[in-house]
Amino acid sequence: MPRTKNATSRDTKQRIADAAIDQFHRKGYNGTSVQDLVTAAGAPKGTFYNHYSSKEELAVEAVRRYGEGFGLAALEDRTTGTARERVDRHLTALIASGLEVAAERGCMMANLAGEVPAHSEAVAAAIGAHLDRWSASLATAIEEAKAAGDYTTALDSRDLATFIVSAWEGGAVRSKTTSSAEPLRTFERMVAQLLR
Repeated sequence: MPRTKNATSRDTKQRIADAAIDQFHRKGYNGTSVQDLVTAAGAPKGTFYNHYSSKEELAVEAVRRYGEGFGLAALEDRTTGTARERVDRHLTALIASGLEVAAERGCMMANLAGEVPAHSEAVAAAIGAHLDRWSASLATAIEEAKAAGDYTTALDSRDLATFIVSAWEGGAVRSKTTSSAEPLRTFERMVAQLLR
């Protein structure tokens, strides 16, 4: 059955969005051109503007899609286990995924956060919204686990969650800078000490 124009268009948009995550993660926002994006997507340059009004709009979409990879929906879903189980699974998955790419690329959120605030308020706001949601979701789960007696820490749940998110992003930057996974291993050890 021949593909419809709409199916082909959706496929092209998807390929460009997928390429954006890879290219922005590897080269950053300023180091990635529209030509880089369409070349990586295997699409003609003119098709870019059929789907996105600008590189900035695509970067906001890339931040949203990359953020989905952090598993916040599972962290927030109370039907998938106790709060402590959800936090443990979240952190285990985060560390595993980070160990695969952090020494080479860092975290796309941290990479972009270091370069875009001066160039794009929209991208900076998207990154800020992701970090805020992550901190809030983690704080809620930690507080729930404390109420159940699964954590005994006296640290404020919001402060602890914000610290964990910030430590993760900093660890990812340091891993990229040093080409080493050790900063994320340190993160893992320290979080285990904090979440008791």
